[in-house]
Amino acid sequence: MCLLLTLPKTHHFCPPQLSLDPLGPEWDCPLGSKDLEEEEGPWGGGSGLPPPGFFPGSWSHEVGLDCKGSPEGAEARAWTVYYYSLLQSCLQQAGLPETQDRSQVPRTGCPGAEVTLCILGSPCTFLSVLLEGGVQSPGNMLLCLSPAWLTKVPAPGQPGEAALLVSKAVSFHPGGLTFLDDFVPPRRATYFLAGLGLGPGPGREAAELARDLTCPTGASAELARLLEDRLLTRRLLAQQGDVAVPATLAFTYKPPALLRGGDASPGLRLVELNGKEGQETLVKEEVGAFLHSKALGDALQVAVKLSGWRWRGRQALRLYPRTELDPVVDTVLALLEKLEEEESVLVEAVCPPARLPFPGSPLPGPELALRICAVVCRTQGDRPLLSKVVCGVGRGDRPLRHQNSLPRTLELLETMLRRSARYLMEGKQLLLLGAGGVSKKFVWEAARDYGLKLHLVESDPNHFASQLVQTFIHFDVTEHQRDEENARLLAELVRARGLQLDGCFSYWDDCLVLTALLCQELGLPCSPPAAMRLAKQKSRTQLHLLCHHGPPWPAPSLYAVPCCPLESEADVDKAVRQVPLPGVMKLEFGAGAVGVRLVEDAPQCHEHFSRIARDLQGEADHPGIGLGWGNAMLLMEFIEGTEHDVDLVLFGGRLLAAFVSDNGPTRLPGFTETAACMPTGLAPEQEAQLVQAAFRCCLGCGLLDGVFNVELKLTGTGPRLIEINPRMGGFYLRDWILELYGVDLLLAAAMVACGLRPALPAHPRARGHLVGVMCLVSQHLQVLSSTTSRETLQALHDQGLLRLNLLEEALVPGEYEEPYCSVACAGPSPAEARLRLLGLCQGLGIDGPHYPVAYFLSHFK
Repeated sequence: MCLLLTLPKTHHFCPPQLSLDPLGPEWDCPLGSKDLEEEEGPWGGGSGLPPPGFFPGSWSHEVGLDCKGSPEGAEARAWTVYYYSLLQSCLQQAGLPETQDRSQVPRTGCPGAEVTLCILGSPCTFLSVLLEGGVQSPGNMLLCLSPAWLTKVPAPGQPGEAALLVSKAVSFHPGGLTFLDDFVPPRRATYFLAGLGLGPGPGREAAELARDLTCPTGASAELARLLEDRLLTRRLLAQQGDVAVPATLAFTYKPPALLRGGDASPGLRLVELNGKEGQETLVKEEVGAFLHSKALGDALQVAVKLSGWRWRGRQALRLYPRTELDPVVDTVLALLEKLEEEESVLVEAVCPPARLPFPGSPLPGPELALRICAVVCRTQGDRPLLSKVVCGVGRGDRPLRHQNSLPRTLELLETMLRRSARYLMEGKQLLLLGAGGVSKKFVWEAARDYGLKLHLVESDPNHFASQLVQTFIHFDVTEHQRDEENARLLAELVRARGLQLDGCFSYWDDCLVLTALLCQELGLPCSPPAAMRLAKQKSRTQLHLLCHHGPPWPAPSLYAVPCCPLESEADVDKAVRQVPLPGVMKLEFGAGAVGVRLVEDAPQCHEHFSRIARDLQGEADHPGIGLGWGNAMLLMEFIEGTEHDVDLVLFGGRLLAAFVSDNGPTRLPGFTETAACMPTGLAPEQEAQLVQAAFRCCLGCGLLDGVFNVELKLTGTGPRLIEINPRMGGFYLRDWILELYGVDLLLAAAMVACGLRPALPAHPRARGHLVGVMCLVSQHLQVLSSTTSRETLQALHDQGLLRLNLLEEALVPGEYEEPYCSVACAGPSPAEARLRLLGLCQGLGIDGPHYPVAYFLSHFK
């Protein structure tokens, strides 16, 4: 979107109207354009040779720019050399090293199993995106300097569509390192963006390469035809009624169907022409009426220009005073001769500046024109994100263009990575162990959205998800003493059914060790079973990490907390002598804070151990919290400090992403979660400490690949580990992270399970704040059964007034309870989100004397 105004040299302004004018540098005109009389060079209809410009700097010219099997003609070869020299000049001016030629030793890679972001375009135009791509996805951001480096091949099983293969490219790596690489076999593009200009020859080759691809693309001739027609986009905006556009008179020659008929748009007058000659009388009448019409308002000037997808970046724009009828008419008639079908000549108002009162007279100076361009990217969920606003200033008596000043923002790279991930995962066959309950309903919707083919192993033969998957295998996964045997049996079932799996994973606590064992049986990627066992048993986690003193540093032992396992009543006295009290007693394999209790002295320890031994003996006593592993307990030291969750994405032992959230005070003595806030309100250095602590604790346990949730406390002496959940974070965490950061932990976990590095932004920025509270059956049964029913909460969620995450299906009170639901509010700041949530909880009856929401939220100030 662009806004063109004229203003005196010293005046500020308030833009009253929008003029849709998609501008771009001349290198990046729409693909597949027709010949234009004004064009020169191979992208137009001229000599076909590159400009004779000289690039400052020195670099080796003895590089292998030829692509085996795709010879280039003399003109095409000259352009490839030109773009390579342009790239080296850009790198040198940025203080970066020269490209190294590795083409004599072809790269092998993993064809079809890696992100491949391919740009066919001018190096200077896309340099910022290329460099950032080298940081966020090393070796996967590729720049092709010639269409000959790319090949289209028919896509198997997809008639009429093609895959795009990259045989040669410049690859980008961290630190600005670049390499000229050949790929044998060729790499398959997962995202393609072409921006090599318009016209026949290479321009048309680029258009053809972008047509009918299976992978996502950033441009196409068809899309350009739609978006580059200024008149069409302006009419669509005007019809919406939400955006004011400049008063416009349009002479359109054989207009497209979208411009024919329909309701009249405010401020827009369309004059349909069946011919381009003999229109002098009609043009003079229409222009005269327009220049004297009230639609022009206070505009003192009008602009005359061409509209149509061919004219992007090459418009014949003229500015005239509103009072000069004859020059405007003559220009319109001259431009009519250039029109082809579905193109137009526009006469439009030049928006006047806002004139603010100044003491005395403003300083003398020329009239200036200001052009504003808003750059918009699409984020997760296809939501538009305004990422940059670019301003250009120049003389008001001549056309003002952005030319090469329009930036390619880093948000574009996020779009490329996200769409590549979806493309890679579409159609992947995944075995999922454990369906979970109502809190995991999002899994089935997401799988359908991403095109995943799920095969489910589940203990409940009547689970609702059995109807939502490709294959349902009823199998008892709760007998953990037989996990090794069950893994072998499941592997035989998978082979007997002929399932061709790409990966296997689980987000359900009961199934994590079994999943690792099954992956080992099937030869699928996963963290080792020993690492999963270590992380699953809480006392083993702490005791193991306490022995890790480094190197490397900081060592995991810094974060571990003294504890003692409790398998029998006799262990309690021994533990009390070893662990300082007050302490925390919890189930070794528990989940959801069930059975967790603060204990002040030895009698309380004995009492709680006896209660758990009596009440929670097996899976039937409280399904889904790990009692299939037994009801052994541990006693650990109670740590003072603020509580936080860190959700990590690891691949090959590398930290790809981390998301930190803050928890409010738990309800003692049971430690039930009350409130949460995301993103964290901690100082950046404290946030970094938590991320490093979580990361190093995972590595210390051998968790190298996967999505993990780590619970920590931040004390006066640094982070301390509560526990590691070797799976995706539960409750609301996946939903919140997706909403705030556009990163889906479920998709990341599925990619890791398939052996694919998740395509994630390196430094995702939250697009707002979320603050939420838990609702408990013990505290809110009455309101949840009346004024704050599930239907009421869902209706408020659908209206966007709150964010609801349902965690339990039924309102069943019990001594060992888990939260029923999470209710959250969003805001541009933590304070605003907190105030909205507090008001909502007071109105719904969630806040009360025995459940003081204001106190729970006060920890986020």
